[in-house]
Amino acid sequence: MRYYIDTEFNGTDGQLLSLALVRQDGAHFYEVLHAHQLIVPWVQEHVVPYFDQEPVARLQAVKKMQKFLRKDDGPHVFIADWPEDLVHFNRMLLRDQGKRNDPFRYACLLLSLPHFSTARASEVPHNVLADARALAAHVEARQRVAGEKAQHRAQHRIPGGDHQRIDHESAQGAVVQHVDVVLPV
Repeated sequence: MRYYIDTEFNGTDGQLLSLALVRQDGAHFYEVLHAHQLIVPWVQEHVVPYFDQEPVARLQAVKKMQKFLRKDDGPHVFIADWPEDLVHFNRMLLRDQGKRNDPFRYACLLLSLPHFSTARASEVPHNVLADARALAAHVEARQRVAGEKAQHRAQHRIPGGDHQRIDHESAQGAVVQHVDVVLPV
């Protein structure tokens, strides 16, 4: 299952302030975390006003995230369009004494989307849930179009009676290329 990630944090290398995961089927996880640092002015002006729920302690957010992720047996593929989103997400999987939370087997994918801006596509820029939904909608739409093109190409290359079997297999097992990145299906 694909999960699209967005985070907001307190400036470059700053504390994680909010995190959203949007699953490819639309289910989502969203939390705002308590700030333990003085919030930088840009974040105070452009991010904090769009928190639409009360902050929780990091441990509480981690437990809620684990509960959400356990609803899916995997494989889990976490997709972001900014490196720090993946850094903050992966830090949420760490526990004390060198232990880690599940999922234990997963992949992270950083997409380069030069003609896409999460802030421009989002219904509420800098609200992580709205931003993650915008990223998911963009990539999933591209995924559908590319899958349809792959299925169409497969139909036209296969002669006669084999096309039903091949069409089903190509629809189920297609991997889609998007902006020079192969997305797992």
